[in-house]
Amino acid sequence: MPPGELCGRMTGQYYGGMEPETLLKLRFLSDLTPGPEGLPLFLLTEIQEGDPPRYRSRIALFDGALRFLTQEEARRPRYRAPFLYFLRRVGEREELFRLDLRGGEAERLTETAGVLDYALGPGGGVAFLALKEAPRPGGPRRFQGWPFKFDGRGLLPEGNVALYALEEGKARLLLDRYPPPKEMVYAPEGLYLVMPEDARAQAEGRDTLFLLREGRLEKVYGGVGPIFALEWSPEGLFFLGHAFERGGGTEARLYHLRGGEARVLLEGSLQNSLNSDLRYGQHLQGPRWGEDGVYVVRTEAGRARLYRVGLDGKAEALTEEGSVLAFALTERGLFLLKEDFTHPARLEGPLGTFDPNAGVLDLAEPLYTEWTSPEGHKVPGWVLLPEGEGPHPVILYIHGGPHTAFGAAPMLELQLFRRAGYAVAFSNPRGSTGYGQDFALLEGEWGERDERDLMGFLDHVLAHFPLDPKRVGVAGGSYGGYMTNWLTARYPERFKAAVTDRSICNWLSFFGASDIGPRFTYLELKAKPWERPEVLWEKSPLRLVHRVRTPTLVVHSEEDRRCPIDQGETWYTALFHLGVKTAFFRVPEEGHELSRSGRPDRRLARLRAYLDWWRENL
Repeated sequence: MPPGELCGRMTGQYYGGMEPETLLKLRFLSDLTPGPEGLPLFLLTEIQEGDPPRYRSRIALFDGALRFLTQEEARRPRYRAPFLYFLRRVGEREELFRLDLRGGEAERLTETAGVLDYALGPGGGVAFLALKEAPRPGGPRRFQGWPFKFDGRGLLPEGNVALYALEEGKARLLLDRYPPPKEMVYAPEGLYLVMPEDARAQAEGRDTLFLLREGRLEKVYGGVGPIFALEWSPEGLFFLGHAFERGGGTEARLYHLRGGEARVLLEGSLQNSLNSDLRYGQHLQGPRWGEDGVYVVRTEAGRARLYRVGLDGKAEALTEEGSVLAFALTERGLFLLKEDFTHPARLEGPLGTFDPNAGVLDLAEPLYTEWTSPEGHKVPGWVLLPEGEGPHPVILYIHGGPHTAFGAAPMLELQLFRRAGYAVAFSNPRGSTGYGQDFALLEGEWGERDERDLMGFLDHVLAHFPLDPKRVGVAGGSYGGYMTNWLTARYPERFKAAVTDRSICNWLSFFGASDIGPRFTYLELKAKPWERPEVLWEKSPLRLVHRVRTPTLVVHSEEDRRCPIDQGETWYTALFHLGVKTAFFRVPEEGHELSRSGRPDRRLARLRAYLDWWRENL
């Protein structure tokens, strides 16, 4: 049976005129960066028809009209006059290419076992991370560090990554160590590198900033938490980081490093942490240096806003409406990729607006509402209402994370539910980002603070909107899948149907099987299997699975390294043997990002599976 028919093929009569196949018509903007003559340079990705359909990403410029610079596949473009650099797949690996924009064909610069990343330096210098040798498929692997796998990448190349410099067309080894660099940026004084100091620091998520100068490695800063998003400027180095002081919900800080001292300029939910299933590729969200300060995206109350921060720490919001997904500062001005509830990324700037999806989508604006908790805080959220007077069946949809948020970013999935006749209620309970540090914390109280907020919000929307309290569904992915499992066990008679997607049901097995298991489990629940195992079992929905009565569709990808498929298998098996109506929708060759960047036909099959389940059970 073809992938698109895993749950039966349906027509627009069930979807109210908009079908999952709408996804195939969309085009995505990403990797926005300054280009030649101050023009915005970016990737435009579209979905090519075929069996199966696939993504095709090309490098483009916008000068008032769209101009493609490449026709073949390209990734991670960066411009350094007069050359355009990018990665391109060669067989089973990626290599670095360079295109002279004055004319000529793209030139392959590296011949490696696979380039992982690169940085452009002064005078045409290039540093790149690459595999030292090609992995042997099917052979046994030996690991001595952790993590040894990562979602979307599979088993990691432990001890097989080195840093090189490209000089006169040849690769010169710069650094060969474990753990290898994770990020790098050139500065006049040398090459700044982010990497854990040793294997223990890597296992604990503690990065250190080093300077590689004249072949010598100097420790500069860190060793306490993650460091990322390096940006060099004439005023010094900027980067983001924190030290996990408040556990998994610790908000990021913008640091300014100069003269050996790191100062904090800004704190908050830095970068865009809003949920969306209509993005593809990478999106630069800062920091980036401009002559009048450093620019960075910060998520606030359901919007991702662009801020300019001075060296004195004074911050000014530059955007109000919509959300900033990426930005580029050029001599022509500021260019933005903007999104909102009803539009995927559009390019906005001094040359006008480029909307690659104009006329393709017709998405509804959700209605804002908020519930005031007896504890005194507000739980913000939205409701999508279908056509007609109601009362409508309603789906309580829970975001992932938990330290992300819903807001001004599009969710095709929820819009399809609405078009099929279901209202959708979605909110930002405690644990969500963008409402201050204290709000983002759960402090071990998974299934407590968040449960009270979600159920209070549900009661609120049932009382204030034309919804049917006897036809309530619940769904979510990742952390949202965990909460779907938890709520259907805690409230056996409340929900008429459920879909749990890439979920967690058992913290004890998650600890060792997930690519982030030990660190995430301890940061969120303050427990380890050999220390307070009772906490991990108490917080596991599996402990309460015998209470579930809700017909439940279990959705999981076989290559999910974040929430491994044993979580879905266990939940499905338990429900089946308890006699609960259930089905298991498992997807081969996909990971945790199936709903956002999985193969298009598999994404369509997943959306159909959801819609079929609601139609049959809700």
